[in-house]
Amino acid sequence: MAFISIKNISKHFSGTQVLNNINLDLNLGKIHGLVGQNGAGKSTLAKIIGGTYHNQFEGELLIDNQKVIKWDSNIALEKGIAMIHQELALVNQLSVIDNIFLGIENSTFNFFVQSSLSRYQELEDKIQFNLNPKSKVAELRIADQQKVEIMRALVRNAKVIIMDEPTSSLTNDEVLKLHKLMLDLKKENYLIIYVSHFLDNILEVCDDVTVLRDGNHIKTSSSKTETKNSLVEGMLGKSLDITFPKKNNSHYEEVILELNNVSAENGIKDISLKAKKGEVVGLLGLVGSGRTEILRTIFGVDKITAGSIEFEGENINQLNQVETIKKGIAMIPEDRRKLGLVLKQNAKENVTIAKLESLSNGIFLNNNKEKGLVAELIKALDVTPNYIEGNINYYSGGNQQKVLFAKWMFINPKLILLDEPTRGVDVGAKSKIYEIIRQFSEQGITVIIISSELEEVMGLSDRAYLVQDGTIKDEIIPNSTTLDNVIYSLFDIGKKAS
Repeated sequence: MAFISIKNISKHFSGTQVLNNINLDLNLGKIHGLVGQNGAGKSTLAKIIGGTYHNQFEGELLIDNQKVIKWDSNIALEKGIAMIHQELALVNQLSVIDNIFLGIENSTFNFFVQSSLSRYQELEDKIQFNLNPKSKVAELRIADQQKVEIMRALVRNAKVIIMDEPTSSLTNDEVLKLHKLMLDLKKENYLIIYVSHFLDNILEVCDDVTVLRDGNHIKTSSSKTETKNSLVEGMLGKSLDITFPKKNNSHYEEVILELNNVSAENGIKDISLKAKKGEVVGLLGLVGSGRTEILRTIFGVDKITAGSIEFEGENINQLNQVETIKKGIAMIPEDRRKLGLVLKQNAKENVTIAKLESLSNGIFLNNNKEKGLVAELIKALDVTPNYIEGNINYYSGGNQQKVLFAKWMFINPKLILLDEPTRGVDVGAKSKIYEIIRQFSEQGITVIIISSELEEVMGLSDRAYLVQDGTIKDEIIPNSTTLDNVIYSLFDIGKKAS
């Protein structure tokens, strides 16, 4: 008998149906994958099971053959269900260990006789995430914050662990460790619900996989009978080969950005690079190599301690973010919810927030102009829902990312800094974002891109720099080297990108 039974569950947000009569049985001792495009409903279904959406759904949810009457995340935890959210829900000012045990300090989950530290060490020995338990969460990279979320779920002794995009910021080695842990938990009769856009990961570790499309249950099958292509066809209703747009070989020769021997307070040192008008430049490196810190320094978030940054021939060493935006520099950060969007505002307000003065006549906003311009951007980027006053707090990750792209397109930028632009984004939305990046290039907008998916940087970039230990190690032309050589170079194992 299934431990979790979902019967005719439907869910609406602001009049938009996101789940439509879903029926599904989930069993202990299994790893069950949930896949679908952004907006397909997979995260919504996971949040219903995890108690995030309380009783705000239609249909029946049965846990261990008991119909749920009252339901929230605390009751779900009491029933043995814990959730790792895609959008991290940590208390930044608390330490790693305080976040992990937050809310269960005095419960039997803590075993009374075991201190939090000893319980933490026991878990660390098992998972080997190598986090300092006393570090403040605010000081951690996104990848390490994601590890804290995973450990939070594990210490709660849940029978069911819902993992919503748990690997989106992890390195390949960390993904392998997480998968090994999942398989160990499966042997101990846990149920793991694994939501991911990384279809190779789903096929590697899951027993069964459910495909959702437009809020509908398309199929549930054994992962052994599925391939990456068959899952994509189920997700999209058609086949899709992920290809990168053709590169523009006739770039402008004008150098728009130049870093000369730049060091900064964030740890980067002696960075020298150039980017031409209309060029897509990649930063290739491992998590923690200094890629993000380079972008933050260019954008004026972190102050430089040596060297110079020249933008359109002007020194911008001392500019802050507000001033760099006025110069025409935009940055799409890795953490879109905390650093990119204002979740209490609607889509329209998020798009125009960076350049409201362009819509004003003195002290009054031209509302008709604002609505018209935003509607054009929303349509061009295929944002769903496609109305300008949509509540983006309920948008899928991919559609939130498109709104963020619209925000920076609105200011007519000259340089766009992209940090993990397809994090938590499905295959269909990725293709759209790739097209947008190439359109930027064709319009003469310079792009600097970071992605943990090395093939993404190689496929999109005209030139790329290898970043390691806070400095630039080498420059490569993606068309004239292979991904294997890049990996050899990054890991220092004998071969060098050329």
